[in-house]
Amino acid sequence: MTNYPAIATLRIFHLASGKILLYFANQGYMAQSITLFEDKPLSLALGGELSPVQVAYQTYGTLNAEKNNAILLCHALTGDAEPALSGMDKGWWQDFIGPNLAFDTNKYFFICSNVLGGCKGTTGPSSLHPSTGKPYGSQFPLILVQDIVKVQKALIDALGISHLHAVIGGSFGGMQATQWAIDYPDFIDNVINLCSSLSMSAEAIGFNHVMRQAIINDPHYNNGDYYDGIAPDNGLKIARMLGMLTYRTDIQLAKAFGRETKQNGQFWGDHFQVESYLSYQGVKFLDRFDANSYLHLLRALDLYDPAFNYPNLNTALAKIKANYTLIAITSDQLFKLRDVQKSRQQLQDAGVNLNYHELNSNFGHDSFLVDYAFFEPLIKQALNG
Repeated sequence: MTNYPAIATLRIFHLASGKILLYFANQGYMAQSITLFEDKPLSLALGGELSPVQVAYQTYGTLNAEKNNAILLCHALTGDAEPALSGMDKGWWQDFIGPNLAFDTNKYFFICSNVLGGCKGTTGPSSLHPSTGKPYGSQFPLILVQDIVKVQKALIDALGISHLHAVIGGSFGGMQATQWAIDYPDFIDNVINLCSSLSMSAEAIGFNHVMRQAIINDPHYNNGDYYDGIAPDNGLKIARMLGMLTYRTDIQLAKAFGRETKQNGQFWGDHFQVESYLSYQGVKFLDRFDANSYLHLLRALDLYDPAFNYPNLNTALAKIKANYTLIAITSDQLFKLRDVQKSRQQLQDAGVNLNYHELNSNFGHDSFLVDYAFFEPLIKQALNG
């Protein structure tokens, strides 16, 4: 039996594949969980209700006496509530969070929660339905970014925080940050949107469609009710491989792999090194994500429209009172530069107090996760107002 350090807290998440994902959170980075919407169900934008809603969240830094230094971090599509971990594990924003870093834990109190519909501790399709005791599966309702934000707001309220210094997110998280500024204009001072436009392009929706079809057409998908049997791993693996190509750039792939082949490669399989890389990423993804969650979150990404329930986009954006920072990457192959530039114009037309930046990086869409030197001064500038 393995003896884990006494300072570590063990967290167990059961994935749709039947695997068990273990998380260890050390002192100072203690993951927590809270149950919300027990007395009054969560009403969803497209209809339906959820009750209760379990939310996994993580905090970093110290909330000051005035409670005016709180910042919400919103994760991207397949992220979780743990942007930074100590020890051997690394979080998805590991190099950005800490004393004197871009997200300075000496100054601010950071909160990050796993999104509604996810599979990392927050209620999603793989969670147990309270009426049946079995995973929701095909019975999990459709969700929008607006629903995700509503759950985040309930968490912030439950923590006794009445105002946020900022809401920050990249990619899918940038959409959440934008919606926060629309739905709760008097609640936040600053929005930082990294590598995300106000809506998905037709091309990006097309990529997501192909990924969904790979999962749905896996013979083990069973309309989403696969939890008692074999998970649609092949479909999810293929979906992830395609997704990885939208996060990377041709410059990266050429530099890393070129046309190199594997010594013992398979002619119809991993013959080239780049094919082996993609296959590895696909298999690796199976250990940490649920196919149903991937489907639901991809569709929420596609459907995001700030004008939902408003007469038009300008009316929705005109509600924003926060200082809004928008950062685009010229090599981004998912949120193309022209789409982010269009969002810049739409925000300006609505009278939003906008700070806009374009950065040249070879890391493409994933730049906001790894290119610290590019983002650090702009993030600090935005947080300083």
